[in-house]
Amino acid sequence: MPFRQILQFFIIYFFGFILSATKLYGAEFQTETALVYIEVDGESAAEIAIRLQESGATKKEISSATRKQIGKLSIKHELIIKELEKFQGKVESQFVRLVNAVKVRLPIDKLEKALSIEGVSGVSPVAQFYPLTSTSVPFIKASEIWNRKNYPATGKGIKIGIIDSGIDYTHAMFGGNGSESDYQINDPSIVEEGSFPTKKVAGGYDFAGDDYDGTKTPRPDGDPIDCAANSHGSHVAGIAAGFGVLSNGKTYTNGYEKLLDIDKFLIGPGVAPEAQLYALKVFGCKGTTGLSVEAMEWASDPNGDGDFFDRLDLVNLSLGTSYTPPEFESNAASRLVKLGCAVVRAAGNSGNNFYSLMVFDESEITVANSIDNGIEYDSIEVTSPSELSGHYEAVEAGFTRKLKDLGEIKAKAVFSDPPQACLALNNSDEIKGNIAIINRGICFFFDKIQRAKEAGAIAVIVVNNEGGPPIPMGTSGGIVDIPAVMITRRDGLKLIEQSRNGVFVKLGGDFTILGGAELSDQLAPSSSRGPVYETHMLKPDLAAPGFNIQSARAGGGSYSMLSAGTSMAAPHVAGVAALILERNPDWGPNAIKAAMINTAIEMRDENNEIYPESRIGAGRVSPLMAIDTSVIVFDDDYPERVSLSFGLLDVDGPYLEGRKLTLKNYSNEPWESTIDVTDTTINNGVNIFADIKKITVPAFGQTTIDFKLSIDPTKLELGFDSTTPPEVKGGPRHIAHEASGQIWFRGESTSVHLPFHMIIRVVGNHRVEESQVQITSSDDMVPLPVAVVGDNTHSSPLVSAFQLGYQSPSRRYEDRARASRDLIAIGASSNASGSDSTSDPTVYFGIVMDGAWIVPQSFLTDLKIDVDTNLDGEVDIELTNGSSGNVLASKDITERELADDSYYTLVRDIKSDEYKLGGMLNVFASSKRDTSLLNNNVMVFSVMASELGLAEGDFEIQYRFNNIYESTRWIPFHIDSPALMTANPNIDNTPFHEIDKMAPIMLNRSALKSHGYIHSTLPKLLLLFHHNNLKNSFDIVSFREGVLDSDNDGLLDQWELKYFKDIAKVDRTTDYDGDSFPDSSEFFAGTNPLDDQSLLRFTLPVDVIGQKVLLRWDSVPNKRYRIERSNGNYGDWKVLASGLLADSNTMSYIDLRINNSLPVFYKLAVEDN
Repeated sequence: MPFRQILQFFIIYFFGFILSATKLYGAEFQTETALVYIEVDGESAAEIAIRLQESGATKKEISSATRKQIGKLSIKHELIIKELEKFQGKVESQFVRLVNAVKVRLPIDKLEKALSIEGVSGVSPVAQFYPLTSTSVPFIKASEIWNRKNYPATGKGIKIGIIDSGIDYTHAMFGGNGSESDYQINDPSIVEEGSFPTKKVAGGYDFAGDDYDGTKTPRPDGDPIDCAANSHGSHVAGIAAGFGVLSNGKTYTNGYEKLLDIDKFLIGPGVAPEAQLYALKVFGCKGTTGLSVEAMEWASDPNGDGDFFDRLDLVNLSLGTSYTPPEFESNAASRLVKLGCAVVRAAGNSGNNFYSLMVFDESEITVANSIDNGIEYDSIEVTSPSELSGHYEAVEAGFTRKLKDLGEIKAKAVFSDPPQACLALNNSDEIKGNIAIINRGICFFFDKIQRAKEAGAIAVIVVNNEGGPPIPMGTSGGIVDIPAVMITRRDGLKLIEQSRNGVFVKLGGDFTILGGAELSDQLAPSSSRGPVYETHMLKPDLAAPGFNIQSARAGGGSYSMLSAGTSMAAPHVAGVAALILERNPDWGPNAIKAAMINTAIEMRDENNEIYPESRIGAGRVSPLMAIDTSVIVFDDDYPERVSLSFGLLDVDGPYLEGRKLTLKNYSNEPWESTIDVTDTTINNGVNIFADIKKITVPAFGQTTIDFKLSIDPTKLELGFDSTTPPEVKGGPRHIAHEASGQIWFRGESTSVHLPFHMIIRVVGNHRVEESQVQITSSDDMVPLPVAVVGDNTHSSPLVSAFQLGYQSPSRRYEDRARASRDLIAIGASSNASGSDSTSDPTVYFGIVMDGAWIVPQSFLTDLKIDVDTNLDGEVDIELTNGSSGNVLASKDITERELADDSYYTLVRDIKSDEYKLGGMLNVFASSKRDTSLLNNNVMVFSVMASELGLAEGDFEIQYRFNNIYESTRWIPFHIDSPALMTANPNIDNTPFHEIDKMAPIMLNRSALKSHGYIHSTLPKLLLLFHHNNLKNSFDIVSFREGVLDSDNDGLLDQWELKYFKDIAKVDRTTDYDGDSFPDSSEFFAGTNPLDDQSLLRFTLPVDVIGQKVLLRWDSVPNKRYRIERSNGNYGDWKVLASGLLADSNTMSYIDLRINNSLPVFYKLAVEDN
């Protein structure tokens, strides 16, 4: 791949600059800068330490070697920095411990030069990360460990780094006197004498400065105090290891040996209240951060002496970015763990969407967000019918009339039509004067409630469309002057079911407070779902309370605040890890992680269904069981994972794989157990088993057991897990098919388990029987004899069919992400000819890429289709792929936190620069048809003609594929009369066909004639096999006229009659116009056999590859050819090459591309020998 293409890819996808090709290379571009890691040749100090540690070297030997390496690398960095300064590089950081690199801000046009510096091995982008308790600590029973007689633990002697927005060490939670004035007089840019460090916050550093927001240059200093405007780090730190604040606002100081009365606390103690905290401040008062590697380096060597044996014991990172794990940061986290520092990370708050969680490295402990038993809600009351009467959890909206201002409202509850109220209500007469029940989803809360008000509703009840508790509804602006509340999905379904018979509800008045046990150990709806993007490995590892957690508020003296998210869940686990480490000081990060995973508690939703492992990992953390377990179990090949993760499996027949699990016994007695495998997601056809049923692990020993995974694809039942609804906020959902569960080792007094997980694609090897098909009819409408052969164990494999527009050679990228942006073929189809009404037909575009995308989010792919609706050669509409959540919530298709599993064609109007939703990608949601949208390299876009701005009778367009690697030529297409009619009336007049029930594909000769086609340029057929393996996911079929050569002379009758009015006048040997080309050659070349000056034609399409133009044509052996070019003036021709002697039936010529914005023409001529 040429470097210029790499550079362009690098700019757009990692720095977010949306630049035109002109700007990329124009003067404006020179001012753009990028923050990058310049990677340097040679091992980091940590790599040397890890290698020596594994070889059994002494601490002295390791420390000597690492210090020596740090000195060498520092000298090397200085030389590289001098060179970078020549390119206007501004160095922000140097890394020699965990990684070997220099962080520098460079003009983007200097990146290529930076790579040429001696000693530089690569360039990586600096990823930007976002910051993502009283009842929760007792709920998980961590407090029971503090005061028990045998082996109590409070985290004493354990060093926890909080990589976040800093810690307000003046707060009473951390030993401050509880006065807000102490915070107010503190200068955050300097360390006042005696103010820091403290007994609780024993160290740290401010890598950012308060003004840092992810885009500005950091201003580091020694004072890591948190901003009151942020407070994220203080809240997190309090959960992990805060002392606790009494109801009088003072720090709790009376020890943890006795049972505490939590009711006497304003803020309850953290999970490990006697652990030491280290404030590693990487956020300013607002914004994002790119400073996590700096903090991890500090954690590996706090005093900076090059000796890693003073490293922190564990770090908590409640920050990250959804979907894509950044490789550079991942390397740093992995080495930190190998040095012995456990890394705990929040899974993210992107919700129940596949591959959306935040993760750096498999060795981290990634934490989902659960609910404890202390959540309280207001309620609504159902007064009748009697079988429904009672109180139901409810949360008021933030932008509607408050119930407290209106008093009590009693009325009938009427279910809206349509259910989500995204259009005007059809049953306004029923709703008028009553309470409207509306389903969450598709459109904004404001619009739903406003429509209900316009229909005459006096209040609104919105039914959540996700499991878990109701949420406070918000809006970007506006107020609706009626009250509205949200209730749970479970309760809403009950009310909707009975609404036809009459349901009466009371809102307001004297609320009854609900909550507690009925919500405990449910998953918070916002908690991100795995598996890991790119690797498909299982994450999260486990869950912990993170929903509405009370902890310290920076600048508040002794005050608290409620926060929710996986940011709050992670420090619970960090605290538990500290307790385990205090009890087992010789345990490494992998053992600590295994202890928590192996003893985690099962979690179920409101319908008592077990959550899938890709949402909760092993379950909710259990500190008591984790600290008491004497046995752990983990994947023998990948102990840092613990869980048994198989990744993405393409299954085309019976599948068998062997894996090993190791059990380690830390007790002085043998441990016996039976083996049991439980399924969570539907696993018919999937079997994990061991040949033995019982095991014995010797005292202070370990045992390794062989397990086998077998898959029978004929028995698989692919579908949704029982906790995932078929709709997500933005609309119908697309899913990946999972098989997961738990492997249990059940002992007499102790049982341990670990999760297993895999993503399954059932694939086949379908193909066309003949890639060249002869047409045997001269009728206007000709059914094309396309036969598909091959096998597939999928229950209903699909193929989609299109009129081929363009085919491109593979660039053979080995990297999946690059290959997924490399176009192989694109085609178009329409339902106009197969539909009862063509007033607003739908056009479909099918694409094949060289590699697979994982999820088709717009910010992860580069798949754009330009549409020219008025045929002026300019783009009017841009189609891309993405999720409806981005468009509905913010119109920003790059906003990762708003993305969801509802994938659509996104339609961008170039003039207004606004996006709207077109048709669903692959047309059908997973609940209706499995089209295998995820982890694939074929996809179907769809958009209605009206969405393109087209009116009836004006359906001619031209389109092109356009991305970072390639911009094809414009491809004409007639939506109302395609030459190839591929719509299938059996599947909603879409281009989809069931392979064993393919509907006829028709050649429309009338359309051919009206569109100017001739016999030698019959359209080709593009077939996309949605359930094939990726290497065989498409076929192209070409067509040629068959028996219409009645005199069998190799020349079609139609052609002979067109030029000679007689089929007997010429044959394959004649040369009617005497230009030395036989008439058969003229026939195949498409030239005029009556004109000896007729120019030959190039084979279409003409390929533009980088800065080169590839010209190809059909030739006659021993003939000579001449190529001419005109740039801007069609009459001004320049000879590029002459005397080109043909030695075969095809020839090609490569010209250099002209980039001066003027049209370029080529012509081909035959020369006299």
